[in-house]
Amino acid sequence: MNSAAHFDSTVHSHHDLYLVGLAALICLFACYTAFSLLGNAREFSYTRRCLWGAAAAIVAGCGAWATHFVGMLAWRPGFQIGYDVGLTVWSFVLAIAGSSAGLSAMLSGRRSERTRAAWAGVLAGGTITAMHYTGMAAVRMPAAIDHSGIAVAASAVIVIGMSTLAFRIAGRTDGSADYLRRLAAAVALAAGICGLHFTGMAGLSVIHDQSLDVSRHVLAPTSLAIAVAAVTVMIVAFGLTGSILDQHLASRAARESNRLRRYITELEATQRELKATTTELTMALEAAAAASQTKSQFLATMSHELRTPLNAIIGFADLMVTEIHGPLGDEQYRDYARLVSDSGLHLLSLINDVLDLARLDASQLNLIEDVIEVDRLLHDAVRLIGPQSGKAEVSVSWRSEQPGIRLRADTRRMRQVMLNLLSNAVKFTPHGGSIDIDARMTKQPCGIGLEITVSDTGIGMAPDEIPLALERFGQIDNGLDRRFEGTGLGLPLAKLLMEVHGGKLEIASLPGNGTSVILSIPSDRVIEPAPDMLAVGR
Repeated sequence: MNSAAHFDSTVHSHHDLYLVGLAALICLFACYTAFSLLGNAREFSYTRRCLWGAAAAIVAGCGAWATHFVGMLAWRPGFQIGYDVGLTVWSFVLAIAGSSAGLSAMLSGRRSERTRAAWAGVLAGGTITAMHYTGMAAVRMPAAIDHSGIAVAASAVIVIGMSTLAFRIAGRTDGSADYLRRLAAAVALAAGICGLHFTGMAGLSVIHDQSLDVSRHVLAPTSLAIAVAAVTVMIVAFGLTGSILDQHLASRAARESNRLRRYITELEATQRELKATTTELTMALEAAAAASQTKSQFLATMSHELRTPLNAIIGFADLMVTEIHGPLGDEQYRDYARLVSDSGLHLLSLINDVLDLARLDASQLNLIEDVIEVDRLLHDAVRLIGPQSGKAEVSVSWRSEQPGIRLRADTRRMRQVMLNLLSNAVKFTPHGGSIDIDARMTKQPCGIGLEITVSDTGIGMAPDEIPLALERFGQIDNGLDRRFEGTGLGLPLAKLLMEVHGGKLEIASLPGNGTSVILSIPSDRVIEPAPDMLAVGR
């Protein structure tokens, strides 16, 4: 039996520095490529993220494995060396699995960034350590290998610590450039992998034993070099793919950025134009409102000056018609005086409507509220319109669904609304027609309200003519040969008076089918009839 001779590999072996440098470059390139692919994986959907994450894991694992075995090819122990095929394959599998575990931990979004980096460092660094010492166990030569426990522990700490630092740098979002962050992470991970390998090799001892020989069924260094070269080519291919993709994404991002910048510039210009237009419109509206307010205040204050002489004209005309101070002589004088009185009354009615509109515009119309009986309101309106409807041969009737309904409202203004509606209905209803007034309680969101409907059998109007009828001085029959007299103030004034009371006025009409005007009075103005009144009504 041959005696065994012991010698330290650090003394009796050396490394090929060119291959050492090649191992470091392969490791750095692989790590940078892996982090580039990892960064791209975050830009896509879940399925594509998994695919790019797998590619990054393969590149990182291949880089760590190639670094180890290029380093082993650089080692010159002075003996013929071979590698066990099974353990070599296992070391490759461990490298891929460790990288996959580490990168999967980084892509997981369920933990904080710091925790994910720590888990990734432990998983990747620990598995790469196992890969290294599995690769060392695959070495076959006429000598026994002894590892220093301190060196083994130090190499594991180095690779785990540097891996954690690398993943921590790669996961930062502090606004630094992507390529700088990836380069820093790649340098840290490559330093950890190289530190693992050469720290472990520094603590290696070899015991020469002539009885040990390299088996013929091991992987020769030349075959290993070919395998390493193939892995390196694959890493380069992935690196080129990642670079092309990076350029494509950067170009697309630049185009999108330019497009968004142009869009923002257009929006800012449009915003400035809108602000200028808004300012001009605001000034115009303020000027129009001031002019309208001035006009309304002028008309409102002219009430006394306009009515006083007109009342005098009407009064003196009535004295002449009644011949209180003696006969006028010729009968035509009485007719003239009657025409003056009628014309004065018509003009006074017009002035009153205009002044009411002016007061409403100037917010100077104050309601004198009282309790109104709806039955009395409708009865008085029918009675007052009687002479006009009788002359037009139009029948007017009213009914109330429940007796005793009362309102809190301005009596004079509500009567004015009813007379305006009835006057309009009489005007547009042909001889022999009819006008019906119906009052009934209605359910509203806030309680029980009142609805008064004035329906006629007149000529009606088209739906698109209704807004015109509600405009001030709006005339549907506005030709030079108008058949119907009027100023077009009755409906607009009635609508405004209803709105002042908190209600609303609506119109439903069709040509040839008459017109219905609905007055809706809110529940807070309706006083429901007492139970005894209901009993009387039944």
